[in-house]
Amino acid sequence: MNLECLNDIITNGLAIHIDLTNLKSWDLNTGLTSFSLTKWSGAVSDNLDLLDFGLTGFDNGRTNKMWSGINLTSQDNLFSMYRVGYNDVHNPSTGETSGVTVITEYLPISAITTGSTSGNYFDLQGGYLQGFFKLEDFNYELLPARYNKGITIESIMYLYPDSQGIFYMMGARAEDKYNPYFSGETMTGSTISGVTTSYDNFLDALEPYEVPKNAFREPENMMETKYSEAPPLDNIKNNAIAFELTQDNKLAYKYVNSDGLVVTNTSPSAINPTTGWTIIAMAFTPDEVLDPEELECADQRLGKLVFYVNGRAIWTVKDFPEFYFHGFANDKEKQLGVPYSISWGGGSFGLGESWHYDYQTYILYSGQDTAYINSNFFVTYDPIPTDCYTPPTGGTGVTGTTNVYQAGLSLSADSTTFKYSDPCDPDTQLPITVMSIQYTGGTGTTYYLMFNQPISVLSNRDYSVDFSIYVDGIFNSEANSKISVLPYGDDTDINIMGETEYQFPLTNPSLLDEEELGLHPFPDRQEYEWFVYSNYPNGIMYYGATGYPVPNQPNGVTYTETDAYRNYAITGEDSWLDMKTVFRTPDNIGQSFITIGLLIESSMELLTGGTIYINDFQYTAADILVQDERKSGLTIETNFDSSFIGGIQKLRIYDKALTSPEILHNALIEANDDPTKNILVSKGGRIIYR
Repeated sequence: MNLECLNDIITNGLAIHIDLTNLKSWDLNTGLTSFSLTKWSGAVSDNLDLLDFGLTGFDNGRTNKMWSGINLTSQDNLFSMYRVGYNDVHNPSTGETSGVTVITEYLPISAITTGSTSGNYFDLQGGYLQGFFKLEDFNYELLPARYNKGITIESIMYLYPDSQGIFYMMGARAEDKYNPYFSGETMTGSTISGVTTSYDNFLDALEPYEVPKNAFREPENMMETKYSEAPPLDNIKNNAIAFELTQDNKLAYKYVNSDGLVVTNTSPSAINPTTGWTIIAMAFTPDEVLDPEELECADQRLGKLVFYVNGRAIWTVKDFPEFYFHGFANDKEKQLGVPYSISWGGGSFGLGESWHYDYQTYILYSGQDTAYINSNFFVTYDPIPTDCYTPPTGGTGVTGTTNVYQAGLSLSADSTTFKYSDPCDPDTQLPITVMSIQYTGGTGTTYYLMFNQPISVLSNRDYSVDFSIYVDGIFNSEANSKISVLPYGDDTDINIMGETEYQFPLTNPSLLDEEELGLHPFPDRQEYEWFVYSNYPNGIMYYGATGYPVPNQPNGVTYTETDAYRNYAITGEDSWLDMKTVFRTPDNIGQSFITIGLLIESSMELLTGGTIYINDFQYTAADILVQDERKSGLTIETNFDSSFIGGIQKLRIYDKALTSPEILHNALIEANDDPTKNILVSKGGRIIYR
């Protein structure tokens, strides 16, 4: 390259070029997001719908919704950087159902656009920019992960007398968030439940391995697959490097070596000048250039790392281990934007601000008074249309709101029917307050007891509704009647994964319907057995060898089983029964708002004065956000959580090592193009043409 004929900065090998003085790289309309003016010659970006991006993008403030995604197109081939932030999370209480509230707080940066003759820049007071240049196992790569001919990083910064901190970091911005797994997100031991990704993977970091079976009949089934956690430190070995300015104005580097140890070193001399616009460059030149086919699998090379200030080499480190980057030992969608990351103006706080899903139980009713019941529940028609039935619309509800209310059921709190023994004085009976649903007469046969608040639900996880029910003479014994949980959404499909359905009576055909399950459909692997009802005056009958109880009705309990979910039919009067329904919304739709209620159905009119009692009506799901204390204070956070004090203006990354004359050439171009910067460039050496 003939530098004497080149009147601009070197563009050969310039893969990333961010220039905040150029409106194509940054302007006020983009917030503090900046874009590269150039692209790497091998850049590729597919049309990607990254539905799981929020799982990791939530942690550095890129999004305020962990269930959100981003879209990339073939035109997204220019590297971009975003302002780093963190999310302030406010979980709902057990009495709230509206979902998590999140406020994104950004680390402080000021955009300097006026009063400066040397162009726009960002003044950093703890904030910095961050972006990713590659996605593991996706066809998205804006910069190679390994650099056959070396790499050069140039940054133009404004130094204050107190400037210090990491000004550039590359590689993994954090350890693997999902290793070790967090119990609120996945039941990894048996891997049957928990939050799933858009690829139907649980939120864990399991490595499969094969072991011989203890016993086998067929040779092809000799091995079985088991799983183990990948050591989290393995993901950041040889996978993170940072450059910084020390408190005493010296340059320094730090990286995680192949043993997981953090190696640091500091320049012997302070930089000069120490105030004003300064160009700091680092160039790594490997000792050996490989055939491109060998590069991916070749051993780590040694090379020379040279630090330059305003075009002059001030520090050379020989036998420096080559730095290049790799993905994590986890599913690709659970590491989006974490490896292959670049921080400019700071390092990374690692997993210090990472959040995980956890379970919470939301109480809809548990002993509250009549005023609470009337404020939070009402009775309406079945909201689901059928071929022969369309729910009525219009009308005025009992609370004055526009809705349709089904007459015939009276709701109140009952504190006289049920009692329990005082634990400290067994002879003393204390009242239990429950919800009473009494039939007062009418012509209706179907009623929907609805919780009158919208329920926030997230996709890719199960919701479990639980309650206790006591039926007292409300159903005609000659009718077919049932009670079930009905989650309902106007615009959301809801899949019932498993449920307990109350039936009265539970008939012999109901049991025979399950014959296709095999000879032993019951939990104790026994056939159902008939008993004389009068032999069980307490309302309990039993079947099978294990003596599972079946309240009141001599027909038994039946269930079907599909994967990890079970469907039960249960019956009986004058005894408390436990009910449960598991549902989920379609995967990958994010947040929805639905209604939860009880559907009461009968083929005949209900019996006046009959009552249904409800207690402990609640639902549970992994939809709140918590921090995993085990992920705090790890290697990245402890050693790389430092931001630069000063200004940043230009960043250039070459996919090759520039020579000393080339570094000097760029410095001279910058100094000559804008004399107001007062960049002091010392030619020195063999550079004599300028």
